[in-house]
Amino acid sequence: MISIPPPIEPPTRQSMNRQSSLFGSMRKLLSEEFEIQKSVLTEDLMVWRAGCSKKELEFRDQIRSFEDDLASPDYINKLNTTIETRMSSCQESTEYYQSNPDLKEYTLEKELDRIPYTLITTDGKRQLTKSDDIRNYVATEETEEEKESHSILYRAANQSIFADVIVALTCSDGLVRPQLHAGTFVDKCSLTIDLSKKDPHVRATCFVNVSIPDAEGHRLSMASVLVSIFYCPSKEQLRSGIMHLLPHKRLTDEEVAGAARSLAY
Repeated sequence: MISIPPPIEPPTRQSMNRQSSLFGSMRKLLSEEFEIQKSVLTEDLMVWRAGCSKKELEFRDQIRSFEDDLASPDYINKLNTTIETRMSSCQESTEYYQSNPDLKEYTLEKELDRIPYTLITTDGKRQLTKSDDIRNYVATEETEEEKESHSILYRAANQSIFADVIVALTCSDGLVRPQLHAGTFVDKCSLTIDLSKKDPHVRATCFVNVSIPDAEGHRLSMASVLVSIFYCPSKEQLRSGIMHLLPHKRLTDEEVAGAARSLAY
């Protein structure tokens, strides 16, 4: 007897939809896998052409990106927003200086001989710029009440006043980028201690210079910024900002390659 197979039922719309959905998912997965492999091959090709490791190539890109940020006219506004957001408050700064009375002696005995100072006397009639004249004024001409009220200003009037600004600017997209081992040094500082006003205050300016390591163990200069600070504890005001940003000469390809190599290993 001949066996006749049962008739094949035509596919239902539901089963066809399931198959279509399955094929669609497979196409999507294959497309995504293709893009991943394409991206990997592109990266490998870039590394091969550059003649360096992938890590070095990433650092090269980061250094060039840093240079682009420094050259952008909008970057100074971004940095000032960062300072405003991350800086210590006036109250926090005052509490710090209140808890460090030795800073007054540090200012008068050490910093006066290192940094240009101007002290405007209480009566507003004199501007003292010589370190010995300033020391003599503080020691012999201030009343006990003035010594007490002005002490906090003398504690603040040294390079410590710039520390919070540098800390605020230290972040992955800031002026001081830890991932690039960026370093700073401060120069051309000047401080004015104005005692002539109803609310005595300190004004401070300095240049903060930023650099990254090169291939020879030295530093490559990236930029300089002029920082200005106003501190008036009686009004609870602490204002800090970058007044000017000067990007340095763009690095050569050889300098970037050397710096990236130094950072990668």
